[in-house]
Amino acid sequence: MSESYEQRDVLDVALIRLYRATRDPRRLERLVERFTPLVRSIVRPYVGRGEAADDLFQVGMLGLLKAIERFEPSGGSFGAYARPTISGEIKRHFRDHTWAVKVPRSMQELGAKVNHARKAMPSATVDEIAGHVGASVESVMEAEVAHDAYRVRSLDYRAPDEDASPMDRVSTHEMGYEEVVLRDEVADALSVLGPRDREVVELRYFDEQLQREIGVGVGVSQMQVSRLLNRAIDAMHDHLAPDPGSPSTLGDSSAVTG
Repeated sequence: MSESYEQRDVLDVALIRLYRATRDPRRLERLVERFTPLVRSIVRPYVGRGEAADDLFQVGMLGLLKAIERFEPSGGSFGAYARPTISGEIKRHFRDHTWAVKVPRSMQELGAKVNHARKAMPSATVDEIAGHVGASVESVMEAEVAHDAYRVRSLDYRAPDEDASPMDRVSTHEMGYEEVVLRDEVADALSVLGPRDREVVELRYFDEQLQREIGVGVGVSQMQVSRLLNRAIDAMHDHLAPDPGSPSTLGDSSAVTG
């Protein structure tokens, strides 16, 4: 597609910041729809390893919601932040829910270390493995027995005829037409604003300036900037989802305070 990854990242951040400012569930729903392909691409390598695909997808979506809430807009690409957050949620699910026999977490973690060591040193003795993982010989032997209680193959397992483990393979999502739709929606919402309101919104949510910085730039007080932002967001919200009979779901001025 013609849109660059950098442009997509900027749009991601702008949409997340708008959701944070309004806490409008409809904007959250659009964010979830926007990043659902990312979740599916991360979930795909884990399917067929003991857990239902639908269950893994739900776990991935939980990870996405956590990423949306925890992402710091000044921290760069949302996709780069969301990927480890979502995959971490899936790995925790496997660790906590896919053992045929209940095994203490400490033993699960030691078993994973021993398994990695076995792959790296296939001819090593138990004593050598114990030294490598920093555990006693008895603990290593117990961990190997406990590992048999795991009912799915390790996600780090690499088949002889494969060049990467499932953990190594993360499918990429090629940007599609939903990018164009979302960009058009933002542009449409901005089109209802006057020149000053539009400038204030763009400075706040695209350039990520603080309200006091915006006030200095446009020659108004920080309180006036807050009022301008709230007025602009109300206008954009009403334009995108006009419903005169329903109360506004927008937050107060503290939601957009710099």
